[in-house]
Amino acid sequence: MAEVAAQAEDASLGHDSELVARTLARAREDVLRELELVFAERRKTGYGPLYDLLADYPFREGKGLRPAICFAACRAAGGRTEQALISASALELFHNAFLVHDDVEDGSEFRRGKVTMLREHGAPVAINVGDATNVLAMGLLLGNTASIGVRKALLVLREVERMARESAEGQAIELSWITSGRFDLGDRDYVRMAYKKTCWYTVIAPLRIGVICGAKPGPLAHLEDELLPLVELGFLAGIAFQIHDDLLNLEADEELYGKEISGDLWEGKRTVMLLHFMRTAPPAARRRALRLLGTARSAKSFDEVAWLRAAMEDAGSLDHGRALARDYSERALVEDSGLPFLEEGDDRRFLREMLRYVIHRVK
Repeated sequence: MAEVAAQAEDASLGHDSELVARTLARAREDVLRELELVFAERRKTGYGPLYDLLADYPFREGKGLRPAICFAACRAAGGRTEQALISASALELFHNAFLVHDDVEDGSEFRRGKVTMLREHGAPVAINVGDATNVLAMGLLLGNTASIGVRKALLVLREVERMARESAEGQAIELSWITSGRFDLGDRDYVRMAYKKTCWYTVIAPLRIGVICGAKPGPLAHLEDELLPLVELGFLAGIAFQIHDDLLNLEADEELYGKEISGDLWEGKRTVMLLHFMRTAPPAARRRALRLLGTARSAKSFDEVAWLRAAMEDAGSLDHGRALARDYSERALVEDSGLPFLEEGDDRRFLREMLRYVIHRVK
């Protein structure tokens, strides 16, 4: 009976949860083992207390999605896990550096079930930890010259530069909306911002870097032709991921989610759901929401934030977000069919299941 119930649950979730969980766990285990070695070496040769702080976020409980995508793409392209180990570990470091800096920029209280670096150590320390994590990731990538060769190592660095540039531009767009108090924004504005801020470092870069690491060696490898379709696929999957992430912020189980529920409303982030509400709400409700969102976080009340969250639900704004995330996920599944250079197997299946997982995960 338990097995039947589990199968029914998997069917309702819409993805192969066992395969996804196994692949994510394996990737996280491989990367954390590599990072343990890196941090141990840096503690011996550098200022040890700094690397204790750098190890904080990576070793908190996380999904390991970006390394898993990188590893799976590498193996599906014909490579081995070892060829992508340095790159996947660097991607995890870049991700955690972004999180540390994001928490400072947003004034966030919690991250992965614990208080943020910002709240525990203050902004100066958190900013330095984020900077040092980025530097450590770049240093790690230099090791690719020995493991996958100079040509591929340079191609990976090119991808990382594009990823970091796009992410910084996306963050700049979002911050400009907040500082200027803009709410006259539509879904297309949100998608443009998230394409830059989220899609490149969550899906596009891990996919492309994985294929680079796993592709055949030599200058005749047709990497450019293979890499181009991954931008569109990663864009569609990344938008679905981000919208669902914003939905989780409003309605997830806080213990599972690991972050502050409704934190985006406390911080005034322009999500698809909030922007939908601001476009469709009656004038009085919109004015009330604007007053709340224009108030400093420290001056906001729990009752007012709870009102806004409930008003968004009643207005159909959460349903709008769910429908949009599902649409992007389904479009990604169609786009995924046009990648003949990836070999069939568990890794290829994981990359497909990942396109469903991004809108069905609970954290």
